[in-house]
Amino acid sequence: MRLENSQWSAQSPDWRRSTVSNHANTKGQKTSGMKILFIQGGFGAGGAEKVMADVAAHRLAQGDEVDVAAMVMPKEGSFFDYPAGVRLHVLDAPNRKPGGRLLQPRRAFAIRRLIKKVQPDIIVSFLTKVNCLTLLAATGTGIPVVISERNNPAVQSARFWRRLQIALMPRAAGIAMQTEGAASDLPPAQQARSHIIPNPCLPVAYTPAPPSDTCRFVAVGRLDHQKGFDMLLDAFARLPRELPANLTIFGEGKARPRLEKQIRDLKLEGRARLGGLVPTAADWLSKGDAVVVSSRYEGFCNVVAEATCSGFPTISFDCPFGPSEMVRDGKNGLLVANGDIVGLGAAMTWVASDRALRERLGKSAHIVADKLDPAHIMSQWDTIIAEAMTVPQTAESFASS
Repeated sequence: MRLENSQWSAQSPDWRRSTVSNHANTKGQKTSGMKILFIQGGFGAGGAEKVMADVAAHRLAQGDEVDVAAMVMPKEGSFFDYPAGVRLHVLDAPNRKPGGRLLQPRRAFAIRRLIKKVQPDIIVSFLTKVNCLTLLAATGTGIPVVISERNNPAVQSARFWRRLQIALMPRAAGIAMQTEGAASDLPPAQQARSHIIPNPCLPVAYTPAPPSDTCRFVAVGRLDHQKGFDMLLDAFARLPRELPANLTIFGEGKARPRLEKQIRDLKLEGRARLGGLVPTAADWLSKGDAVVVSSRYEGFCNVVAEATCSGFPTISFDCPFGPSEMVRDGKNGLLVANGDIVGLGAAMTWVASDRALRERLGKSAHIVADKLDPAHIMSQWDTIIAEAMTVPQTAESFASS
C-alpha cells in the first residue's frame, strides 16, 4: 500500500466525467480495469473497515486501480493490511484539533479535492455520515457513488445525519445494506433498488472445549449499553442454581464496573465473569458450548455470523438487525423476542440442560456458511459496482468549485 498526502493543488478546473458515456455497460457485463475510490471514516479496527479492506483487495486483484481514503489514520497505521498496489489517503489535516463546527464541511471539501485528484470512475463509501459527505462532495461530477450502510441508523446515527442520508439517497447510483431488516427501514423507492450484501465470513477453525458436565456459555462484544450484557446477567441469574452452567463475557468497555457490580449484586461470583479481550473468534469459540447474544440492536452482528458459520450453538435476541437472518430457530440456534429477559433465561436453561440439543444445533453450519462465503459476497459487490456504472449521472463543470 502507499500512503499519500491529502493536501494537493487543484487540478484543471474544467475536468468532469460523464460515467455513462465513458463506461457504458450492459447489465451483467464484467466491469474491471477501472479507477475505484473507497471512502470510510478511519483506518482503525472495526467490521466496516475490515469489509472495505477485503473489497478493495478483491477489486485490485480484478485489475482495478484502487484508492482508499479515510478521515483519520491510527498512529500505528492501518489496522487492516492493504495490498501494495492500493493507495491510502488521510483526509483530515495533520495536527488539526478534532471537532469544531467546520469539521464536517472541511471533510466534504477534502473529499471533493480528492475526487478531483484521483478522477475515479466510481466511488464506494461506507457509513451514514461518510455517505452524506461523499454524496455532497461528488455532486455534479458525473461519477457514480455506491453507498453502504453498515450500522443500524435508526439508533446508531444522529437524527440529522439519518435524515440527510435519506434525502441524498436518490443521488446514489447504488445502495448496499447488510440485512433485509435494515433495507426495510428505507423509504420504499430506495428499498426497492437496494442490494442486500452481508459481511463475508468463513467457518472458524477452532479446537472445541474439552467435554464437561457444565454448560459453558460465552458472550462477546464491547462492554456497553448496546450489547445488553446487563440483560444477559439478569437472564443468567434466572437459571436454577443446581443446573451446572457458567457464563464468561469476553470484551472490554466503559460498562465493566457496572457489570462487575451487577455480578456481585446477583450473587453470581464463581458462575459468571468478565473474561477480557480475546484476539480471535477461535479463542472464544474454544472456551464454550454455546454463545449468547443479548444486543439491544446491531448493524449485522459478526458474532452471530462467526458462530453460525462454524457450527456453534447460538442463542440470540431477535434484535434489529441481523440475528434473525442467520439464526434459524430450532435448527442452528434459538431466537428470543428482543429484550425478553425471562425468555432468554428459559432458552439458556433449555440449552444447558439438554446436551443432545446442543449437539444438534452444532451440526447446521451449512445453513449460513454458503450465504456468507467470501467469494459469494465479493461477487455481490462486483454486481452492484457493475450496475452502478449503468446509472445515468449528471456531469457539471468544476470551474466554480
